[in-house]
Amino acid sequence: MTAPRQLAATARHDGRWWLVSVPELDVVGQARAVRDIAPAAAEVAALHLNVPREDVDVHVTVHVSEEAERLWEEARQLEDEARAVQQRAAQLRREAVRLSRTDGYKLDAVAAAFGVTPGRIQQLAADPAAP
Repeated sequence: MTAPRQLAATARHDGRWWLVSVPELDVVGQARAVRDIAPAAAEVAALHLNVPREDVDVHVTVHVSEEAERLWEEARQLEDEARAVQQRAAQLRREAVRLSRTDGYKLDAVAAAFGVTPGRIQQLAADPAAP
């Protein structure tokens, strides 16, 4: 048994229909609803290749307006940057606790200095991955 042929497709809304394109095969199909896009892509690919539908595996990328997609991507990038900044902040907190403890300060003193509980200081001191 051979693995299904892997294909990529795109779908764009056009009036009342979704146009489904499989560029590798240079074929286009239509779907009425989003739930119909993947089956339509698989059907048009299978018909074009003259193979059973289960012999194709089509990954579909649904597109909306370019502006909406640009905004979504910008938001994703900002979230990635924010995660990186949060990780750096956590690393700096762990380093501040480590340095304070190395300098001989007790848990309660470090907690008071940083405005957190002694338990949180203990957590930061013990776990290098603590947020």
